[in-house]
Amino acid sequence: MFERLRNGVRRARQRRGFERETGVVILKCVVAATLAWFVGTLLGGASQVGFAPFTALLVVRPSVYGSVLQSSRYVAAVFAGALLAGLVGLTVGAHLWSFALIVLVAMAAGQFRFFGSQGTQLPVVAAFALAGGAAESPTDLGDLLLMVCVGAASALATNTLFAPAIRFRDAENAVLDFADGLRSLTEEMAQGLSQGRDGLDLDHWGQASNGFDGTARNAEEAVRRQQDRTRLNPRRLASARPVSPRDMDTYQDWISALTRAASHVQSMVRTLRTTTRSDSRFPGPGDTFLREFAPLLERASDIFRTIHDSEEPERRVASDELCAQVNEALRLVEQERTRMREQWDDDLWPVHSALLTDAERLFEEINQGYENSTRGDGAPADGG
Repeated sequence: MFERLRNGVRRARQRRGFERETGVVILKCVVAATLAWFVGTLLGGASQVGFAPFTALLVVRPSVYGSVLQSSRYVAAVFAGALLAGLVGLTVGAHLWSFALIVLVAMAAGQFRFFGSQGTQLPVVAAFALAGGAAESPTDLGDLLLMVCVGAASALATNTLFAPAIRFRDAENAVLDFADGLRSLTEEMAQGLSQGRDGLDLDHWGQASNGFDGTARNAEEAVRRQQDRTRLNPRRLASARPVSPRDMDTYQDWISALTRAASHVQSMVRTLRTTTRSDSRFPGPGDTFLREFAPLLERASDIFRTIHDSEEPERRVASDELCAQVNEALRLVEQERTRMREQWDDDLWPVHSALLTDAERLFEEINQGYENSTRGDGAPADGG
């Protein structure tokens, strides 16, 4: 355990990542809780001062926006729970039946979507205030609510002071890594198909293509984290690069396009895996067709390389190189389909057509990806 902790500390010192972000959150929790306790004792709410650091620990988040959102929901839940407890404590008092009733009502009220994940705090506060006697004293109830506000304010102040850096590069790298993964796999597939059936490595290709589901989720999470970092972040005022919501929308457009492109790569692998089995209902593609199909995957690999190397998600308008590559790839698909109609038997048409259709749709997804990102800036795509 200590070895793992030591390694985590070492990684946090050496580079940005999960370990460093976790360390920053821990530091912010310590600062916020200590500040909340100190301010709470200065205000004299000794009987309920524990709620101040408790609140601070609950609402500290990696981003300023997350802290504002959670603190507002938490304070609302606490005030609602305290109000319910006060209605009972100041009227009929704490009894077995009244305690059960207030917990029931608070549990139901906590289900409202407005409270989000903080809805569970509503019955907790109601039960604590009524069982601890605070609900029967307006002074104690007021001190409880004051300490909650102190804790929330301390957390917000700490989160603002330690506001995270705005790193567009993290979101961009997530998209570029996705494109590079697709480039690598399509390049391997093109090399394998150029050797005919002997070059098929379907187990590896299937595993690699299925991994793109996780790649897409990780990329979306990276973009979401950057969106949270920018909201309400005071560092935006000092940022050398203007912060625009459209930047993150562009990354999301590209992730969606690459995700759909990856699904067509997965479909190609499934088609090859299914039709090359001995019990397949359809005749599998022969060596000649596989060698003819390989250049289309080479084109796909070149396109993904261009997306990565030219940093297309950062561009306001798609590069001329990318547009030309996509248009040429679509032309080659149509050319191959025409040749297929002339040269191949009808029995082979379903399998060959399915592979060509997946290749065509893959190129169209890329075409749609840069058209979407360009359209958001009000400029036409170059040749899209």
